[in-house]
Amino acid sequence: MESPLVSVIIPCYNVSAYVTKAVLSIIGQSYTNLEILIIDDASTDDTLTQIRSIKDDRISIFEFKQNTQKIGAVNEVLQKSRGAYILFQDADDWSEPNRIVEQLKEFEADKELGICFTNFRYKGNKIFLPGRLALTNDELRNGFFNFLSRVENKFTLPVCAGMMISKEAQKQTKGYHPYFAGRVAEDIHWVYRILKEFKGITINEVLYNYRIREGSLTQLQFVGKSAKYAYSWQLLSKIIYNDIYKGIDVLDAVHVDFLNKLELEACEEALLQNIQLVNDTTHTFKKSVSFKIGRFVLSPLRWLQFKKTKS
Repeated sequence: MESPLVSVIIPCYNVSAYVTKAVLSIIGQSYTNLEILIIDDASTDDTLTQIRSIKDDRISIFEFKQNTQKIGAVNEVLQKSRGAYILFQDADDWSEPNRIVEQLKEFEADKELGICFTNFRYKGNKIFLPGRLALTNDELRNGFFNFLSRVENKFTLPVCAGMMISKEAQKQTKGYHPYFAGRVAEDIHWVYRILKEFKGITINEVLYNYRIREGSLTQLQFVGKSAKYAYSWQLLSKIIYNDIYKGIDVLDAVHVDFLNKLELEACEEALLQNIQLVNDTTHTFKKSVSFKIGRFVLSPLRWLQFKKTKS
């Protein structure tokens, strides 16, 4: 196998407890021809101190004084990357030692390949593997092109944080779309655009460890701290659908009114789904043994309160 330079992008924001493990998992790769580009996106904890303490001649640190919500910083650093391939590593995850070697093999075997994923494991309160992954180019295109479709999407999509892309794919797609700053789903939208132009594949070997943690962008989507996070998936599915099936680039400035309409629809859909979820949860709880026992125990107290109110 040839030994092309690989640029490793590690964006960081307030990950002081995890970043050292993430970076060391790249330094310890069996493949060594790397430039490691670590981005501190204006962290407010001691992430930058942790990064500076790691010594390796292949590391370059990019310090941003104002937070760019990841997209601005990554896009800027991408323009400075020199590698024939670009590997991504989230600062709270870590890679297996042979990850880069195995992904490079796929690019060496298929010159039309633009993006390569690997199988992965989740690490939260417990460790678990995903379901049946989209492995082939057709499966990946089906999954990302029909995002959120329960009928079409039969496979679990690989995590975008574990992707490697060719320099040509980066040049042609130009990185993250700036519209997604301050939102989630920026990775999926970029991968979708890469798969429109290049082949993709997933290595069915666990080479990436994906940490589920409090405060991550993915976790924040589900805790109600940002309305934009809450309906991001619904909006992204509409953006992709209109691009693929109607030929409308919704994110083009000429379609701003249409985009606003889709945002409202996505927000309404997310609200209805959450209301339905609350109703379903309430219904299930009321049928549970715990609820029935509690109701039985409290019924005398309610009767006494009723008598007291009447008197």
